[in-house]
This record gives sequence, structure tokens and C-alpha cells, in this order.
Amino acid sequence: MSTEQNKLKYVQFLQNRSKEEAKTIYYQRIKDAKHIFQKHRDSFFIRNCPFCDSPDFRNLEKFHDTYDVSACNRCSGCFVNPVPSLEALNDYYNNSKCNILQHNLVRKRKSKSSDFIVDDRVVKVIDYIVSKKHKNQEKIRILEVGCGSGSFLSKLKKSIESSFKNKYCIEYCGIDIDKNAIDSKVDNNLNLVHSSIEDFTQRYGGLFDIILHFELIEHLIDPFRFMRDSKKLLRKNGVMIFTTPNHNGAEIVASDYNSYRLLAHSIFPPMHLNAFSIINILHFAIRCEFNVVDISTPGKLDVSMITETKEYLRDIGFKTLACLNDETKGIIQYLLSKLKVSSHMLCVLESSRED
Repeated sequence: MSTEQNKLKYVQFLQNRSKEEAKTIYYQRIKDAKHIFQKHRDSFFIRNCPFCDSPDFRNLEKFHDTYDVSACNRCSGCFVNPVPSLEALNDYYNNSKCNILQHNLVRKRKSKSSDFIVDDRVVKVIDYIVSKKHKNQEKIRILEVGCGSGSFLSKLKKSIESSFKNKYCIEYCGIDIDKNAIDSKVDNNLNLVHSSIEDFTQRYGGLFDIILHFELIEHLIDPFRFMRDSKKLLRKNGVMIFTTPNHNGAEIVASDYNSYRLLAHSIFPPMHLNAFSIINILHFAIRCEFNVVDISTPGKLDVSMITETKEYLRDIGFKTLACLNDETKGIIQYLLSKLKVSSHMLCVLESSRED
């Protein structure tokens, strides 16, 4: 199969996890979400729209009869409101069984030699590094926020060293608030630090050329503050590359947040608190004083996830899509990505340009 034909290949969700694994994690997430709500709901608090900061919003359908969900009357962004407190989130991420199940799944997936989700991210970062922006630069500093034990940075480092030998001098750094993850780093040549973004910014402002974070900002109580703090770490013309679910993505539209799902919806508290979309990410980036270099939706699993959950679908269009042959499904998935309506976004933002 040629490279061009390979772009039209139908990618199966079952490469990501089995249906049984997905089902187990889904129902455990619902159970843990309800437990956190019952235990901590008195500490939840109202916030303004996390995308545009408007205090004007309306209520949507509750998440599984527990968490309230709002839609901003100014930008139409959807978000969990009242939002769980830091105490509630710390309890959820440190003590909930669903996160242990998810970590074990990710660990197993990363043990494979090929993981197209991670591999595509590596390619995107390398494409930026080899661009003219870094042609004559002596050293390139890369920071991953929420790096865990450094699996992505390690794979990026090995790929660059294998493809370019000694062409680039790159310093790889990562931070995470999970000390256990930092202490169990996968590569001793990585500089991994146990730190919050706020503390790290005070020590290393204006140092980095590239900041990476993957599937992170949708989890945060105040994503605007996070983006502004991160921007302080970038050099002028530095770039932030990140991923987040696309609330306007085909699979997310096909199955709402109260439907049975194989992967978490863009609204899925206390985990996913902010539903970014191909539309509001533009407003959000400008509000955070970034220049938008590129926003794409490189997802490859929408059609497969729709197919695997067809018995739960209500919309006739999506139900019909699930019954097409694999060749047609591959073409449709390719078009979803090209039209920027796949369920995950990859964003490239640049700090203030030179005058």
C-alpha cells in the first residue's frame, strides 16, 4: 500500500484497547465520578467561562444526574460548573480506581514498538524542529508539562537521534506534580522535575523554545492561568504544541456525555472539565496572547468508535455510517480529519513575534 493510500486506511479502535477494557474503565469512571461528587460537592464552586471569562451562562443537562454542566451565553463553550475543588481533584486523581486502570492500559500500550497516537505527536514536534525557525540555533530547549515518567520525551529523543545523528543540540526537560512518576523516569538522560507549573515558571521563565502538553488543559480548573504561566516559560517566538479533545468532533457529537462511550467525552467530570472545540480554541488562544500557527484534528478513530457503539446511537446518519464497508469508512475518517471535525485537536501556538 502506498503512502497516499495508507492515509485512507480504516484504523480500528481495537488497536487502542479491547472493548472489554474500554467498558471496564468507562463504568469505573462513572462510579468514581459519583463517589467524588457525593464526597466533595459542598466544596465545588462557581467559575466564569474558562474560555472567554464571561459570567453569563446557562445550564445544560446534568452529567449522569450529578455534576452541573454550563454553556457560555457569550462564546457557547461548554464546561463543568460548579467546578470541583482542588481537594476533590487531588482525591480523584490519587485515589480513584479508574485512574489505576487507565495508567495500566497506557503503560501496556507504550510497551509496544508502535503507537500511532504517540508516533504522530513525535512527527509533529520533529517537523517543527527541522523548520527554518531553528536552523542556526545552537541549542533547542524542549519542556513537556505533565510528562509523567518521560515516555514521550524518551521516544522523541530516540527518534531525533536516530534520524539526525548530531545535527541538533537539544535539551529535554519535563515537569509533573506526580513525584512517583518523576522518580520512576524511563530515561536517565532526561531532566525531569517534580514541580507545579507555577513554581517552575518562577525559576525558568523565558528559557524554552518548545513547550508540549498532551490531553491536559481540559482537566484544569483554570486553563487560562495555566496557558499564561506556560507562555512565560517560552522564549520570544517560542512555540506551544498540545492536544485536547474537540467538542465538535464527529465521535463526540455522535455520543453525548450521558451515553455509553469507549473513550471519555470532552465533558466528563471530574476529569474533563472544559470542552474545547475547533471554534473556541481560537478565541482562547488569542485571549492568552498567542498567535495561532496551526490547528488540526489528526484523529483516526472516530468512525471506528461510532461503529463499535452503533447499538447505542440515536442519530440515523451515524447509525448508517456504522454499517458501511471498511474502505468507505477509511475515506470518511480521512475526510473528517481534513475538514477538522475529528474528535481530537492538535494545536500549535506561537508566543509574541519579533517586531
